[in-house]
Amino acid sequence: MDINAEQNLYRSPDHPGIHCYIVNVTSSSGLWQSENPLTQSLPILAMQLATVIVITRVLQYIFKPYHIPPIVANILGGILIGPTALGNLGYFQQMFPLRALMMLETVSYWALTCHVFLLGLETDVASVLRAGKKAIHVAAFGFLFPLLAGIALFLMIHKNRPDEESSQSQFVYFAAPLAMTGFPVVSRILVELKLIHTDLGRLAMSCALVEDLVGWAFVVVLLPYTISFLNAVYSALANVAFILFCVYAVRPVLALLIRRTTAHRNNVNEHYLSFIMVSVSLFACATEVLGTGSLVGAFVFGVIMPDRVIAGMLADKFEDFMSGYLLPLYFVTCGLKINLKEVNSNWAGPAFTILICCSLKIIGAMITTSRYKIPRRDAFALGLISNTKGIISMFMANLAIDKKILSSYEYATLVLSIAVMTAATGPIIANMYRPAKRLSHYKQRTIQQAKGAESELRVLACFHGPYNITGMINLFDSSATTKESPLNVFALHLVELTGRASAMLIIHNPGKSRAGRKDANSEQILTALDTFASLNDSIEMHPLTALSPFVTMHDDICSLAEDRRVSFVILPFHKPPTRDGKLDEEGSTSFRGVNLNVLANAPCTVGLFVDRGFGETQNEDSSLKRQVAMLFFGGPDDREALAYASRMGASGVVNLRVVRFQSGMLESNHGVTASAYVERQRKLDQMCLNEFRLRSAGQEMIHYEEKEVNGEEEVVFILREMATTQQIDLFLVGKGEGALQPLTAALLDWCEYPELGPIGDSLVSMDDSRSSVLIVQQYIGPEEEAEELGDQRREHMVDVHEPSEHSREHLGKWQVPGEEDEHHLGGFEMEPFDRHKRDDGMDGLKYNY
Repeated sequence: MDINAEQNLYRSPDHPGIHCYIVNVTSSSGLWQSENPLTQSLPILAMQLATVIVITRVLQYIFKPYHIPPIVANILGGILIGPTALGNLGYFQQMFPLRALMMLETVSYWALTCHVFLLGLETDVASVLRAGKKAIHVAAFGFLFPLLAGIALFLMIHKNRPDEESSQSQFVYFAAPLAMTGFPVVSRILVELKLIHTDLGRLAMSCALVEDLVGWAFVVVLLPYTISFLNAVYSALANVAFILFCVYAVRPVLALLIRRTTAHRNNVNEHYLSFIMVSVSLFACATEVLGTGSLVGAFVFGVIMPDRVIAGMLADKFEDFMSGYLLPLYFVTCGLKINLKEVNSNWAGPAFTILICCSLKIIGAMITTSRYKIPRRDAFALGLISNTKGIISMFMANLAIDKKILSSYEYATLVLSIAVMTAATGPIIANMYRPAKRLSHYKQRTIQQAKGAESELRVLACFHGPYNITGMINLFDSSATTKESPLNVFALHLVELTGRASAMLIIHNPGKSRAGRKDANSEQILTALDTFASLNDSIEMHPLTALSPFVTMHDDICSLAEDRRVSFVILPFHKPPTRDGKLDEEGSTSFRGVNLNVLANAPCTVGLFVDRGFGETQNEDSSLKRQVAMLFFGGPDDREALAYASRMGASGVVNLRVVRFQSGMLESNHGVTASAYVERQRKLDQMCLNEFRLRSAGQEMIHYEEKEVNGEEEVVFILREMATTQQIDLFLVGKGEGALQPLTAALLDWCEYPELGPIGDSLVSMDDSRSSVLIVQQYIGPEEEAEELGDQRREHMVDVHEPSEHSREHLGKWQVPGEEDEHHLGGFEMEPFDRHKRDDGMDGLKYNY
């Protein structure tokens, strides 16, 4: 049956302007009966979905390099499909007829409800309590000032259009979307710009979360207010009672059900999914009955989910289909109500309105932040970030046009303002906070640039778990900490973030009580670090916890290193130590991926610490000194390791032994020619050794010796003898990149872990050794210098430093678990041999959205 036929069209005698249709889901006989399938509801909905997804995805692909969030592409896609552009074409008129709007809006609104439920799953309301007074003050003024100014702006617009009536709800519906901030969209932008763990990023996230929750409170009050003030009071009280009932009655029941039915957290079966869908529907219906709309109920149900791991898994199940596939339909329903041709004759008014709307948040932020002495540049950026709008702003605008509260002109102006404000944030902030501008003053990227043991050394030390505590603390204690040469340690506990929650950096205050902390591992690490720092006045300890997925954890580390101007990043080996001094057989391949990517992208020198119980013997007997051996073969990495060894030798708790290996063979027999680069490296090696020997002359605890060897067999024999019979507690070696060493070239073919270098891998592979190993990789300098130097290295090192077939095969097939997960924002690239590769964006932490 064709619903376009006249006999299927009915007109109400009481309301002649209202048309009623008989709508079939599908009953077409198809091409064989010469019927058009697009006259039926289901086929036309399928074609609408396909058309909308193609258009919005193309726009997202175009906007992605400019850091413009997907919500802007969805809004513009809806406007393009509407009467402004493509809606005038015959194909799109058939594709989006008036009779199909009911089905389209029903599906899109259900998708919006489920999307809001997912937003609730990702919202941590407790974060508001940790936001701090500054964030709350900035957020409060940043919401109220645009709200009041937006009301004044609406009255000014309405004054110029006297033919339209006004009411109290009109200016509130116009101003409220301008005052709101979309927390999930802000998270995405800061992730892509890699500003999350900067002071600006943390303040912006806190303010956005507060303003987003205030926006939801506004929805609870504003929807009933459109009917009457008394209705708003009753509805608000009923919703408060409903929310309290959910928090104190429903949430404990959910927690009990999860504990009893989920033996393993990965056990999220179809029964859970069915239960969740039914619960979302019931909660949506409950708040619809209470007068605040179904979105509030869906959001509340997401927020009260007690187990955040289960919540993340549920979000993973629903996200792609609901938010990626169905949600763009909602923006089409918004775009179909906008016809920019109506304002085409007078663009000056809307342009001025959009400019004022974009300025309100910026002005409000700059006024408030002046109290806290925040720089004007950061205050401007904070206001610009707060301009970012989310789905709730679009919902408010769409609701206003549906209820005839706003005219089509006002609605079009409001939607354009939302799109422009959100689209402008990413490109402007990216230009303001480019890495070259932010970190031009960051010079001390290596231990050598930190001027040895006579200046402060800033270290970022990572912890996988409590098993890293003893070795790391003993390493700090061995690093020459005095008031003249303090050690500034940023101790970062790496915690995997599962599910879809936003990543975060937690900054702990040393010495303060953490009685409410539930993470036993973090508590154990922080307590040990606090105790160690309290006993060492020359060590400044900054404990932090980074919660992020493995796929972006390396970005967290690199960003934090740049932000804190660190000279040395220490990473634990992915195989933790066992009680008998060996290494765990399995280890964590995920942490290995993190290490490989930090080595490839780090902004400073990196050390891989293979701990086999370093310093435990000396902890039991304080009279014993730690035995440290530095093995010098030559090259940038070895010179950097020597600089750190020099610092350890001045600590007073270490017996340092520096062994220089020299080849007794003719280099011409091993494919190495003495080029200008080679000679320069040799001169640098000799200068560093001479300086070290001069500085350590007369010190009883520092010894220097040279060994002449005639091949890699002799090298391995000496290493094994030192590791097994000479009771070396710690070997300090360079990774070996940039070194022309025929002595170690053949060892590359047998590397089980190429990230350790040939010497480090040989030491770690000795099963009968109990010696810990610290492998050092030097930062090679700015990108343009590295490129020039890299060409010379490749030219003169091809015979001895080309990755072996074994190494290529070993790393070429390695993948991070979940690497192909499309939720990690921008992809994941594994290039362990591409050192210090920089991309066009800014290094930093990523959030999931």
